[in-house]
Amino acid sequence: MWYDKKNVEKALLDIGQGFSRRELWVFLGWRDVKKHYSRSVLGPLWLTLSMGVMVMGLGVLYSEIFKIDVATYLPRLAIGLILWGLINGLVNGSCSVFTAAGASIRQVKLPLSLYVFQFVWSQILTFLHNFLIYIIVVIFFAINPGLNCLLFIPALALIVMNGVFLAIILGPLCARFRDVPMIIASVMQIVFFMTPIIWSTESMPQRAWLLIGNPFYHFVEIVRDPLLGATGTLLNWSVCVSITLVLGAIALLFFSRYRARVVYWS
Repeated sequence: MWYDKKNVEKALLDIGQGFSRRELWVFLGWRDVKKHYSRSVLGPLWLTLSMGVMVMGLGVLYSEIFKIDVATYLPRLAIGLILWGLINGLVNGSCSVFTAAGASIRQVKLPLSLYVFQFVWSQILTFLHNFLIYIIVVIFFAINPGLNCLLFIPALALIVMNGVFLAIILGPLCARFRDVPMIIASVMQIVFFMTPIIWSTESMPQRAWLLIGNPFYHFVEIVRDPLLGATGTLLNWSVCVSITLVLGAIALLFFSRYRARVVYWS
């Protein structure tokens, strides 16, 4: 039986206790980002530099291939790649949330959700470093998104919430079945090319149904459109909100059922 009231209450208590220890997971998440660049001069800013070089190179190249003005193409590409870095990091990283923290889980009694918040926070920090590229692009191309850019905040919040839900689901699942992370990594590579990051939606109007059925497309659009001065369509927002509600319910049920087994699987 998937629904057990006591297990659901324990899962909610775990999530509440994990979130309440903000000082701890904020510190641990920042440490996770810094440790990858220890003893380097630029530190985490290497994230921004490498992403910036890729955006510039691909922007110039593909604007010529697609015969699109670089001032139109490069900002869309920049936001798309920055956002995909966050989404891809959340999906693939969710697979190792509990296995990477296995030693701590077995030795220290902490809410399991704390490791989820730590992981998601580290992904947000990486995204914020890369977001500097968008600011540079906006200044260089004199883009004025207006007040519509404020929609970026709830849009990003939806992505972060889904990242938490995915980690709660994929963390235990991938700890139990170690082949799942490789499958997900392969699928995400394919999804990248099926999502309008490098190419634009206008280039395939006859295949619009492919985009409607791609949830990543909707999440990209509700962030990218406001940052370029638009709002995103009602369909985009409706799909994203619906996915968040459904995924949240699944995550709660999944976590309540398998939370106690994570310590053995990790």
